[in-house]
Amino acid sequence: MHKISMIFTSHQENGNCNSVELHRIIENIRPEIIFEELSLSNYDKVYKERTLTTLESNAITKYLHNHSIDHIPVDTYSLPNNYYQNVEYMLNRILKGIMIESRDLRNIIEDQSLLIFQNGFNFLNSNHNNILFEKINALKVRILKKINNEKLFQIASLEREVIEKRENEIIDNIYNFSKEHVYNQALLFMGSGHRKSMIGRIEKRRKKEKLEIHWTLFNN
Repeated sequence: MHKISMIFTSHQENGNCNSVELHRIIENIRPEIIFEELSLSNYDKVYKERTLTTLESNAITKYLHNHSIDHIPVDTYSLPNNYYQNVEYMLNRILKGIMIESRDLRNIIEDQSLLIFQNGFNFLNSNHNNILFEKINALKVRILKKINNEKLFQIASLEREVIEKRENEIIDNIYNFSKEHVYNQALLFMGSGHRKSMIGRIEKRRKKEKLEIHWTLFNN
């Protein structure tokens, strides 16, 4: 049977959310395959050119020293031009405002960061973190309505569309790989902001697929 453990992460080190702890988790699971939330170009930058590093890549590199496994980039959806620059512009406008909602948003993000620092991957893989992301997203919508700027509305709409397409492509890539390869245990790393939506998408996909994949959640 194909088994995949999903571990939701933060891409940067923060207290107990660190590559040493993540490496310990990987060692306990002993995967034969690791699916990474990386594009093909970023995969090359991380593992071939050595010009980019993430918390996950540091842990995986350490695991590869003693284990010969495949690690597969699965975040292969082609992003629109200037996508991340536009999203960053929108977030700066939202966060730096003087309205009450902007202040509340900053406070929630600070609280979330502290919880990550204190509780690491246990928090990142919790429903509590899901709830904080729901509050963050709700505040973003309220702030955008107050700013009432068409460019920001377009960026926010594009961001939602891209996230949906990225998540679906990640799932497509995993199923396509799994149909052609035999393995017992794999891992999927993704940022924790995808946790709730990915759980929902995978549950829907399981009902349609002939190939049986046994998905499990870390800390569940």
